[in-house]
Amino acid sequence: MHSLNVTLTRNQIADFVNLGFLAIDRITANDEIGQLREIFDRLFDARTGESRGLFYDLAAPRGHAGRNLLPQVLGPDLHVPELRESTYYRNARALGATLLGVPEDELTIGGHMIMKPARYGAETPWHQDEAYWDPNVVMNSLSVWLSLDEATVESGCMQFIPGSHQSEDVHEHRHIDDDPLIHGLVTDHVDPTHAVSCPLSPGGATFHHSRTLHHTGANRTPAVRRAYILVCSGPADERDTPAHRPWQQDERNALARAGIDVQVF
Repeated sequence: MHSLNVTLTRNQIADFVNLGFLAIDRITANDEIGQLREIFDRLFDARTGESRGLFYDLAAPRGHAGRNLLPQVLGPDLHVPELRESTYYRNARALGATLLGVPEDELTIGGHMIMKPARYGAETPWHQDEAYWDPNVVMNSLSVWLSLDEATVESGCMQFIPGSHQSEDVHEHRHIDDDPLIHGLVTDHVDPTHAVSCPLSPGGATFHHSRTLHHTGANRTPAVRRAYILVCSGPADERDTPAHRPWQQDERNALARAGIDVQVF
């Protein structure tokens, strides 16, 4: 794979600190984008990891029989370890460490891929990533969102609320359609009139803090919208008492009643 080194300016770092998000035009090379698309399509075509709860629809109840509205593959590098040697992975690690202010060797990285099918791919409602995660810790994390296709407002590019990462804690969330068998979350504590859209060409990327409110619209275009996300985390701080996130317990209870054995966070 072709190598491409990407660095950030002081102004870009300051923008991330102040706004909670940053968009850059390029994080990997054109030839790698093609290779990542091939891997992406192979994983989704095979519904990779479905038996272990690593493939499911974010916008519909677990195990539903209809078409997938917002399918996701968790841990793609568990299935394709060479992803960890990609230019994208290397640049995401380096830039993520810079933005979080931690050494690279203290960074942990997890990943997932999300597809918005052409013409009917569902929206990802407004939420904060940390709402999904362990309530016993305060995270020091950000997500790197790589676009493998042209990402526009019409196809579902990332949108952010500037400064929303400065919230004292995670907002109240609920499950899409108030159905705890749907893993996707939504918060009503947002004013979308303040949203900033970040269209990207293939190979462009956004970075956002784990508490930054963000959203992607439905895909109404004739082309699929593919995204490969890496979550970069520095050392977390233990909470004295767990955060109150009843939506997580609601999901665990619903999965247990349905006899579905998966990890919620």
